[in-house]
Amino acid sequence: MRKYNGAPAHTAIVPAGAELWRVHRTDSRYPANSFNSTGIAPLTDAVAFDIRKHRGLPRQGRFDPVHDDTVCPGGSGLGGYLYVGLSVGAVVAEGILRGTDIPKSKLLSYAAVADFSLTKLTLGEDISVVSLDTQVGLAAINQDGSLVGCTWRDYRDSRVTCTDILVGTPGALGVRYPCRHGKDERAVMLVDRRNSLPVDITDTSDLSVPGYGLDLVRRTLRLGFDLDIDLP
Repeated sequence: MRKYNGAPAHTAIVPAGAELWRVHRTDSRYPANSFNSTGIAPLTDAVAFDIRKHRGLPRQGRFDPVHDDTVCPGGSGLGGYLYVGLSVGAVVAEGILRGTDIPKSKLLSYAAVADFSLTKLTLGEDISVVSLDTQVGLAAINQDGSLVGCTWRDYRDSRVTCTDILVGTPGALGVRYPCRHGKDERAVMLVDRRNSLPVDITDTSDLSVPGYGLDLVRRTLRLGFDLDIDLP
């Protein structure tokens, strides 16, 4: 992964009233619009990580802010974070397909959605986000597709780089990027910079039962990915 050059990043506006989406565990004790500010994963170098020894992958995400100011000066000022999709397709890609093997039949197991809910959120104000989904935006900060497309093995580097970019672009309240598991879709990692960011829950639908949420996910799978769910 290339080193951030310190230049302010290109930004774009996500307007007030924008619909944001999440797919999340139905039994989560946290509201779907809550920013993670206290449970941020430790920064882990996973290049030589032994899955068998640790019985699972490191729990860090691609862009989770690094609050250790000895590693990323100013990173602690980014506060909490929240990953959201700009479309249902984005959260289908990253919330469902990311952890699901697609069979030859193109019918996903019902287990892929049974423990999850789909939540629609609404953004309460215009915000500026770093554009990591354009070639001119990546070039301006000396980055390439590895920042948004690397595997979990390189999440240490992507976390440090993203944190430094946000610190170097003080007006930005997040980063917009292409989904690794849905190349036509866009997601945003929001940061609150230790202030309240208005993201309100509009509706939630349990995907384990018939309803508009399951219908919307299935429609998105069919139209966007040529897939469906094998319902019981």
